[in-house]
Amino acid sequence: MTKSLKLAVVFLFFALFVPSLASALTAEEFYQNAKKIENINAFAATCQSAHETGFWTSALWKNAMNGAGIKADKKWRGSGRPSVLRRSPESVGGKIVYRESYFRAYKSLSEFLADYRIKITRDYPLAAKHSDTLWGYFSSLQKGRLGSWATTQKYFEYLTDKAIRLAPKLLGTEWRAELLRDYKEARVRGLLSNNEIAVVERRFAAAGISLK
Repeated sequence: MTKSLKLAVVFLFFALFVPSLASALTAEEFYQNAKKIENINAFAATCQSAHETGFWTSALWKNAMNGAGIKADKKWRGSGRPSVLRRSPESVGGKIVYRESYFRAYKSLSEFLADYRIKITRDYPLAAKHSDTLWGYFSSLQKGRLGSWATTQKYFEYLTDKAIRLAPKLLGTEWRAELLRDYKEARVRGLLSNNEIAVVERRFAAAGISLK
């Protein structure tokens, strides 16, 4: 193999594989960056992003660094800001259908988080108001100014599953106590529906979290 051919092979390898490696992200990295952002719950945002991106492995994350499935409306696209067209699942009448939609594209995690904060503050003011309680934040994502974040009625349940899974890694040894404190606070503020209460308590029981 000639020197020029070797260089060509090396260049092709980096062109094909290095971008995807560079876009790989861990929950810890996302969480630490999210903690720098005001008006959001960093842990809740990490759980939401883990769900939306399949733990940062989705094509939307790798190609657009969109960590929460934020769509690009006509105003966004009309202003010349970047977007990508993707086919994604939506729940319609209890059935899953696939539709093509435009999603916002970002250049970095920090750019995504900055826009995510704006969206939370503007379109989900209840989540911003109760950003100090995980479960209230999750619930508020389905009570936005323009509607719910997700079309599925199980979104709260999906986010709860991610919280139970990620809490030991991100919240430390007192994760059970922290999740319980947040839950009790959300109950005191009247932020959870009866169905959401049942979801949390089932997951707590399975995770060995006592309600006492």
